[in-house]
Amino acid sequence: MSEIVDQFKRSVALFDSVVASVPDDAWGNDTPCADWNATELLRHQCGVLDALAGIARTGEVSMPQMADDAGDPAAQWQATRDGVLDAIDGADLSAEDKYWFGPMSFENFVGMVQWDPLTHAWDLAQSTGNPIDLPDDLCEATLARVQALGDIPRKWRLITDAIDVPDDAPMSHRYLGYVGRQP
Repeated sequence: MSEIVDQFKRSVALFDSVVASVPDDAWGNDTPCADWNATELLRHQCGVLDALAGIARTGEVSMPQMADDAGDPAAQWQATRDGVLDAIDGADLSAEDKYWFGPMSFENFVGMVQWDPLTHAWDLAQSTGNPIDLPDDLCEATLARVQALGDIPRKWRLITDAIDVPDDAPMSHRYLGYVGRQP
């Protein structure tokens, strides 16, 4: 398995660990993402990863859509998690196309998308009062990938304005600050 795919899978596993610890009565909690409660954040995450899985399976590029409300967020997430991990394992990582962020290999596209489960794992943990430790190596790799996209994430409102954090802050804080989260 490539290092990029491994990092993506670790980001998905981190999001998964947070979902597993969300109490049933916390799915309506507000999140750091404007206008999304915990269920809507999960539906967004499912929509992004379902779209990624569809591309991996068919090669047809389509933009993500908010997943329908399935009524049971944890079960909905489990289906998405299993689907995307299975699809990535069977994907042609060398396939070149114009994916959501421009022309690149599918492997690099997977690496670009990893910022979503990593960031939203933190968002969901904040929303539901669960502790989370973002691994420095994932934050460093993800920060480099998000920065490589230039102004696209902010222009498309995928991330908000950066929050200033000290240069000597932990890598997770520098990453979170860059994507507009207050660490």
